Amino acid sequence: MREPQERSELIRAVTIRGEAVSTVAGRLGVSMSTAYRWMRVAEAERAPMTKPTFVEVVAERAERSTILVRVGVAEIEVHPGFEARLLREVAEALAGCA
Repeated sequence: MREPQERSELIRAVTIRGEAVSTVAGRLGVSMSTAYRWMRVAEAERAPMTKPTFVEVVAERAERSTILVRVGVAEIEVHPGFEARLLREVAEALAGCA
């Protein structure tokens, strides 16, 4: 049985760093069939998070309003004055976690 770290490393290398499945599988000593199965399972687990639903947010004229953003099981509380770029990067990082 393969170690969970190998599975995580393969998925991270392919999805985040953009390496080829064959390259990473060879480096880790994992068969191609196992590597592609891991990728299929990871995609199936991530599928609900990779299809975001966009909604229009209409702010009320409140002094101190916050919103709660959910990415998978993680929750991010957003306060007035937040940096949109930072929120986007955090949400993408959370969505990329397997």
